[in-house]
Order: sequence, then structure tokens, then C-alpha cells
Amino acid sequence: MPMRQDMETDRFEATAEDGSVHAVVETTSYIQMVTFRGPAGWVPEGKSYRLDSGDAVEQTEDGGFRIAASGLAIRRMA
Repeated sequence: MPMRQDMETDRFEATAEDGSVHAVVETTSYIQMVTFRGPAGWVPEGKSYRLDSGDAVEQTEDGGFRIAASGLAIRRMA
């Protein structure tokens, strides 16, 4: 069974439609690739997002984000 590891890979501020500012944490999941000779290294498998408070955040098709619980749209600050 392959080993998996989650690692925080980014943290940024995002502004909501109502003007509020939220801290978003990006987490990347890695899977360890294994060959017949043993472990070959860690490969990124996917990313997930959440607020620093722990609330889930979904990425939208237009490059923005949406807080899952409230549906509030947020955009990464430049």
C-alpha cells in the first residue's frame, strides 16, 4: 500500500464579495512512488484548500474560491 503525506504548501489572504478578508491554506497531498527496488520519491497527487479556521474552501472554474459552508465567493489578493 502506498504511503501518503499531506503538507501545507501555501498560505494567502483572499477578499470576499462583502469586503471581508480570509486566510486560505493550501495543502498538497503527496503519494510515495515505489518500484521493485524500493521507494522512488514523493509525487504530488492533488491540492485542497481551507480557511485557517478549518472551514473547507472549494476552487472555482474561474480561478477563485468559495467557502463551502456559506457559499461566499473569495478571491486571492494581488
